[in-house]
Parts: sequence; C-alpha cells; structure tokens
Amino acid sequence: MIAATVSAGAQTLSDAINFSQNQYYGTARSMALGNAMTAIGGDLGSIGINPAGSAVVSYGQFVVTPGVTISAVNSAYSPSGEGNYGLSNRLSHGRMNLPNIGATVNFSTGNRYGLKTVSFGFLSNQTNNYHYLTEAFGSNNRTSMIAEFADAAYGYDERVLKEYTSFNNSDYPWDLLAAYQGGMYGTYGWQDQYAGVTETISPNGDYHYVPGALSQSSYQTKYGSKNDLILNMGMNFSDRVYFGFNIGIPSARYRYYESFYEAAVDPTDFPIEYDDGYKTYFRNGSYGYQYLAEMAGVYAKVGVILRPVDGLRLGASFQTPTAYTVSESWSYSAATNYDDAYYNDSASSPQGQYSYLLRSPYRASFGAAFTFGKKGLISVDYELADYSVMRFREVRENRMNEDTFLQQNMANRYFAGVEHNIRVGAELRVTPEWTLRAGYSMQTSPERWWTSSDGQKVELNDFYADYYSYLNHVKNLVTPHYYGDRTRTFSLGFGYSSPGSFFWDVAVRMTRYPAVTFAPYYDYDSYDSLGNHAYVDAPRILNRRDLWNVAMTFGWRF
Repeated sequence: MIAATVSAGAQTLSDAINFSQNQYYGTARSMALGNAMTAIGGDLGSIGINPAGSAVVSYGQFVVTPGVTISAVNSAYSPSGEGNYGLSNRLSHGRMNLPNIGATVNFSTGNRYGLKTVSFGFLSNQTNNYHYLTEAFGSNNRTSMIAEFADAAYGYDERVLKEYTSFNNSDYPWDLLAAYQGGMYGTYGWQDQYAGVTETISPNGDYHYVPGALSQSSYQTKYGSKNDLILNMGMNFSDRVYFGFNIGIPSARYRYYESFYEAAVDPTDFPIEYDDGYKTYFRNGSYGYQYLAEMAGVYAKVGVILRPVDGLRLGASFQTPTAYTVSESWSYSAATNYDDAYYNDSASSPQGQYSYLLRSPYRASFGAAFTFGKKGLISVDYELADYSVMRFREVRENRMNEDTFLQQNMANRYFAGVEHNIRVGAELRVTPEWTLRAGYSMQTSPERWWTSSDGQKVELNDFYADYYSYLNHVKNLVTPHYYGDRTRTFSLGFGYSSPGSFFWDVAVRMTRYPAVTFAPYYDYDSYDSLGNHAYVDAPRILNRRDLWNVAMTFGWRF
C-alpha cells in the first residue's frame, strides 16, 4: 500500500501533517520569547499568533528580519532492522532566510474612551522551515535495495516493465519501472520471476541471494519553507480591550530528494552472465526519487487581548482551517555500473504531476502575560490544533462519484489527533535601552495508534493493510493512544531600543525534533547461500535532527 501511494505522489497522513504544522518564526523578539506572544502583542511577530497584537501600541512600525537556518542531523545506520546501529554521522548545512518582514500603521480616532485607535498591518511571517540533510552508510551482506526491487516485481509482466510508455499507460509503480529500465533486475527461471544484479542464482535455479558485502549509502535532502502573508486590522477600545482580525494567505514550497547507493565491496562476488555467455561483474547501482510540492491557501483568524488590571494581560485567538491547493511533481531514476562499461545502464522516469485540495486543522491559542512596570514580563501560551479534521479532496470534485481519498481521509480522522503546544517567555529590561530575553516551547505530535475491538494494537500501516475490515466494521477501533513524541525549542536573545525610532533585536533558537527511523527500502522475502528462506529486515537509519536559527530584526517606529 505504501509503495502504491508513493508512486502516485504524496497524499499521505505524514505529508498532510508536514504541510499543516506550524513552527512559528516571526521577529527576533518573538523568537527569543519562545513565541509566547498571545497576550503580549505590540510586535509584528505576535500578529500571526494573535491578530489583536497590532492594536496594543499607538505607533506604526516597519521591521525586517534576516536570518540563518542551520540543519544538524546525526544519522546512524543498522544493516538489519532497528537496533545494532553503528557510529553516528553528523551532517550540518546552513541557508539564509527571511523569517519576517512587514509594517503596521496606526490611526487615532481622537476618542478618549471607546474605540481609540485602528491599526492596519501587512506582513510576511515564516511558519515552518523544512531544511534537512542526512547521510548514513554501512556494510550489508544480507539484503539489497536492488534485490528488494526484484522481489517486489514478482508477477509483473516483463513486456510492460521494459516499455517507457508504461509510466503513464499502466498502473505499475514507477520505482519498479525505473529500476528495471535502469538495468537493476531481470527475469530468470519461471515467467515473471526476477533476480537483482546484486544477487546470485543457485545452481538449480530454486532461489537467489546476496552473495557478498555491499557498501550502502543513503541520502535525504529537504528544502523549503512555509510563509504566511497576513493582512491585519486591529482596534483598541479604551486601552483595555484589543481586537484583531487577519486574512492569512499561506504559501509553501517543499522539495524532497532521496537517493540510495550500493556498491560491491568485492565485485568478483557479484558475477553477471548474459545470454551470449559473456561475464562481467557488478560494481555499483544508484536510485533516486525527487518530489516537489507547491502550496497556496487562505484562512481567517480573530483574536482578543484583555487588560483587566494593570500588569495583567489575557489573550486568545482562533484560526479557521486553511484551504490549500497542493500541486505536486515527482520523478524517479536508476543506474547500474559494471566492470565492463558496455553493460552500464540508466533510466529516468517522466515527471509526474498531480493537484489536489487539502483542509488543514483549526487552531486555538490562549495566553496570559504578567508585566512588571517597565522592568520586564513573563508570558505563557497554550495552543491546540485538531489534525483529525484534515481532509483531501479532488480539485474538481464530483459529489456523485465515490470519494477518491476515502481511505486517506479515514486515516486522517483516526490516526491524527490533537497537537498541544506550550510556550513560555521572559523579558528583563536591564537598562532603558537594553533587554534580555529567553523562551521555551514544547509541541506534542498529533500522530496516534489504536486498540482494536479484538484487543490488538493497530498502527497506521496495520489499518491500511486491513482497510476493508475497518471500513465494513468487521473490526473496529476502540481506544486511541498518542505516541508521545515531543518537539522542543530553546531560545535566547537581546534587544536594543534607541531613544528615537530605531530598535534592534537578536535571537538564537535551537529546535530539537523527535528521533525518526527511516527505511531506505522495504523488508522482503529472501534466502541465504544455503537456501534457507526468511523474511528479512531491510536496513534502518536513525536520524536525530536539531535546527538552529539565528535572526536579527531591524525596526523603526513612526
């Protein structure tokens, strides 16, 4: 089921969550305060969290926030499933970005009570950054990606596999088509039975196996970001109640590239004999998958900040689900190389394209802030988002037809739940011009699993594998359980405010993501050199990701 989904692009639970999640950036001040800004306001970084933030101050602002994002990922390789991981390899890479830019203007009504000021804002805030690079490698003499392709192709018609038109004129998975046309596997023995070029066939032709050690390397690269273009209006009522409204226009560009490389440690362990009797030796093979998603959407957001007494601020905001249009493109490639370069082969698929609609979760945020005159403040936020309401739809949906995404939408409903986000920030003014800041946030994962009516643990893949039993209520999901993964951020910063209009803020933030296990190819049926049959575990790669952000805000009040 997973292979079929990947060959058609994305439209999976993990992609829906990835596209919908927010990791707020904003100005250097809001980042340094852990984005605990729901009740504070007065800063352009706060407006994306609570639209009422623009009404808190009586002046206009222009700010620009350049920054640097550094991805640091530690990767460990295991040749045989989870466990037995080798030494960790660390890969770091930085990119420039623009977390925030925008302006607000403030107009006084001249009233001493009631509606005193109206503010308008136009800004861009970054709400996620996908920067991610990993590299893992090790030695494996049990399994091979090329051998797994051959195993997965069992029963497929070779006449279809060899035709380039099959990418668009058949329902065969594109990865298998690219691998076959790139020379990675071929038929032997019975019709439509395949062996990989990293395998040896037994003398009697009963089985095939990996005959020697392979040096394997896996690479993953992700680039892109999500940014909200915000049109804001705020109103100040008697310096006690502040109300705001946003129209948000998010856009995102997410690029993913995955490649896998395996090479014979000793090529003489991997002889290849052709029908004409000529023999050569496998040296290496490579596989690549590229995916690009471009998204645009719209949402509305309302917020309020109350100042019931001096020193206390209470804030709340609500954001509607975002209506996204997602346009995807993807392609596959494969190549094999031998001692005799005459037999080298390579292939690339055409570029696949598909567009669909995605409804993201609604969000609600609540906050309280305590100010100590002009000495500083402490702020606490709680935000929740319900991912079970995510829904895929066709761009031109015909309500008379069956729901194309029924299976995926059921998975969204049951295996995505509520995400919780707690943010804390503190600010201390050490002189009239200089301020120190610190922040922390903790975000839970919305992904979950269930206990079924027969007492079994049901994870997402189990649900897909037995989908019709749940659809027809032969089996039922009874009790949900969350995995308990946490994303944590730690931030520090300082700010300078001149006696005139200029101000300057700096922030450093580190985001620590939960460890993720990645399988570069699937587990599959295999044999050893003695013909012993087993369902073997493919390699696993354990990735631990930290994302560092350094931002500097330059601002002017007017």
